[in-house]
Amino acid sequence: MRAWTRGSRDADAPPAHALTRRSLLTRSAALGAGAAAAAVTPARASHTPPGPTPDRPPPSSQLFSAEEVTLAFRCHGMHLEALQFPITPLGQHFVLLHFDVPYFATTDSYAFTIGGRVRMPMTVTLGQRKQRTIVRQPTVLECAGVGRSYAHPRSIYVPWSTEPMGVYEYTGTPLRPLLEAAGLLDDATEVVFTGHDEGIDLGIRHNFERALPIDEALANGVMLAWEANGQPLLPHHGFPLRLIVPTWYGMTSVKYLKSITVIDHTFQGEEQKQVYRDTFSSSDSGRPVQKKRVRSAMMPPGVPDAISRHRFVPPGTTVLQGKAWSGHGRIVRVEVSTDDRRTWQPARLAAPVSEHAWTPWQFTWDVRRRGAYILSSRATDEAGNIQPLRAAWNLQGMEQNGVERIGVTVE
Repeated sequence: MRAWTRGSRDADAPPAHALTRRSLLTRSAALGAGAAAAAVTPARASHTPPGPTPDRPPPSSQLFSAEEVTLAFRCHGMHLEALQFPITPLGQHFVLLHFDVPYFATTDSYAFTIGGRVRMPMTVTLGQRKQRTIVRQPTVLECAGVGRSYAHPRSIYVPWSTEPMGVYEYTGTPLRPLLEAAGLLDDATEVVFTGHDEGIDLGIRHNFERALPIDEALANGVMLAWEANGQPLLPHHGFPLRLIVPTWYGMTSVKYLKSITVIDHTFQGEEQKQVYRDTFSSSDSGRPVQKKRVRSAMMPPGVPDAISRHRFVPPGTTVLQGKAWSGHGRIVRVEVSTDDRRTWQPARLAAPVSEHAWTPWQFTWDVRRRGAYILSSRATDEAGNIQPLRAAWNLQGMEQNGVERIGVTVE
């Protein structure tokens, strides 16, 4: 079986303009016949269990491995048709699970601790949190591994394409007043957030934890959330309590919050010192991944081919729509290309439902010529960051925010 992704093809495959519904069906039938003819060994009812991986495998340009497929099933992406909504419906938001989901039978006794470089260490129950100021805040979260499967060679981990994002409306309480009540000491440098989820990565057993500099932990919009879209957090989304950091990539929004620890130095945990870094060689310590890079995503138009997800639309007017966001400020421009990134036209922007949510955009595409097209969108934020046509490669496959390429056949 070949492993492939949208936007890639074999050197001997027909050009994109040759892909019609009929040709796709013909190719699928031929592949099915070839696979049947090649099936000369009996199917096996079991497999050899894989062993642990004390280090990450080197980047690969080969087929997706069984381990990557397993991770893809556990860590599903957003359904891109949900880009039509300002708030992502429950169950359609992306999920990334580093270790197992911890389960809590009840929240009656749930509590977390605040300690370290504070004047008043404390234990805080969920009930106490709900007695403080409550906010409802739509927030876009995005995995830092976005676009990893498109990199060549690609990093061996969750093989994301363009879909690891979503916006839930979180209910919770701001973090800043809680830290101020604990009394930050003058030498406070970073705040470490530790979750209940525990496992082994890079040969080290640890709870998943990440740290923020003090000023980022005190920033507007950083909150502790216990609900999403008006319902208690789903188990795989952090029930019963999680951190939400609007401007940073999703790994910072620690789930299943167990403790908050203020420290007087730079945090050196495994998930911060070795993982979630832009590195370019095995000897490069890299730079930490932090705020979300500017990106736009388009809701795929028309109807899909079931397996390839190639799109089909009729001639005439098609309304293209999507969302754009950045961790560096508001979106000021979105442009759309219908000729594989050669020319660009401005899209119409609408107001986001929250300063921490994504910006909706629309573009009316009037197409009369039948044939194959590649659609793209790119965003610009108020800091002047423009989404690149191609992402810069790095060893861990992080922050791959190059503009997407959506294949469409007009017929």
